Amino acid sequence: MVDKVLFEKVGKVGIIRLHRPEVLNCLDPETLRQFKGYLERIRGEKQIQVIMICGNGRAFCTGMDLKYAKGKSPQEISEINHCGLVETFAYLQRFPKPTIAVIQGYALGGGFELALSCDFRVASKEQAIFGFPEIDLGILPTWGGLFLPIWIVGYSQTMELVLSGKKIDAPTAYTMGLVTKLVAHDQLFEEALAFAKELARKGAFQLQLAKYIIQHSITPDQKERLRLSTLAMELITAGPEGENRLNSLLAAEEKQKD
Repeated sequence: MVDKVLFEKVGKVGIIRLHRPEVLNCLDPETLRQFKGYLERIRGEKQIQVIMICGNGRAFCTGMDLKYAKGKSPQEISEINHCGLVETFAYLQRFPKPTIAVIQGYALGGGFELALSCDFRVASKEQAIFGFPEIDLGILPTWGGLFLPIWIVGYSQTMELVLSGKKIDAPTAYTMGLVTKLVAHDQLFEEALAFAKELARKGAFQLQLAKYIIQHSITPDQKERLRLSTLAMELITAGPEGENRLNSLLAAEEKQKD
């Protein structure tokens, strides 16, 4: 089997690298399966607390492999989309450990959605490019692009990104709030790794609990937000039992999604 995704561990940081530089790290089903396989492996490794997602070569990721998709039946395209959105990207979005996308070049279409599926985005100031070009190809960004940006930049800017199909550079994306950190290109990986190590020095339980509460607090229901904040305090003050309860909540949620 060809390794289309690579993995390495640096201290408490796990690094997943898309490894199809010859096709700008575009995604076919095998790449998606390998990618998710590493996520599943990392989920159970207590010594890894933070994940970095990178792309080898001059692109972060340019989305679905259109050459692979060419000539496929509607049913086969539906299966590819299910593999991308439901089995892989949605799994990443609810991943319990903090995730950082390290964007050195193009993050287009599904690659942009992959970056948005992470908790943080660290980008090359000079070379990172973002966009949803799908509308000019007669399709739409259906692996999360129609809803993920709303949480970050709001309705109007999401509409502009999707309907215009325009590409934006890293400083523009940073100004919009799409990028967490803007870094000189030649320092990108080192700065991203330093950020990941900084997070990894925090308590694993506190990192995962904070992420769980924040994610579930994206709701207009004030009572639910108050319940979640109360739950956070209960688990924090419960000692080891609090960690067990969080693990049970995460396991139950994952089982429900399967």
